[in-house]
Amino acid sequence: MDEVTSRLGRRAMDDFGELPHLGTRVRELRQARKMTLADLAAASGISIGTLSQVERDLVSPTVRTLFTLGDALGVSAAWLIDPSGDEGRADPYVVPADRRQPFLRSEGLRKDLISPLASKRLKGFYLVIEAGSGSGSAPYVHKGEEIGLVMSGVLELVIEGRSRVLREGDCFSFPSGLPHSFLNVGTTQCVVFWVNADI
Repeated sequence: MDEVTSRLGRRAMDDFGELPHLGTRVRELRQARKMTLADLAAASGISIGTLSQVERDLVSPTVRTLFTLGDALGVSAAWLIDPSGDEGRADPYVVPADRRQPFLRSEGLRKDLISPLASKRLKGFYLVIEAGSGSGSAPYVHKGEEIGLVMSGVLELVIEGRSRVLREGDCFSFPSGLPHSFLNVGTTQCVVFWVNADI
């Protein structure tokens, strides 16, 4: 996991506060799936050492780690955080605007997961970026591919060191393995519909 994502993830977890018994839920779910720590490590790409620390509640997982664990275990990150929620009764094909799941909260940046539960390989996000805020100065990479639509405001998107300025209605797409970063270079909020594809 890159430094920027890790830093933003730690900030985001502050909004969830303490997650009591999350490690126990992960361990019990792993055992119910008849998976060893090695199996879960292979399925998630998270080291056995880190998984062991998560299960013993010795570390607070980042938001991305929660989503990765959820995918590997066949549940959502929201269930890992709060299994008593009513997610099980949610429509698997529709997410109403008032049911979006907070994915990331950082200074000047709000990112909500808006894709329905039925979407396994495509994750849609609704980003609200305040003026002057973005992903940070250092570019980051991850697996997959992404596409996005600037719904309002002005977004600077830097891919492999090349800067592009996008405005309302502009669309972008690129392989996630390319170093990239983004910044709201306008004077008002920038809103982006952003999709990550796990390919």
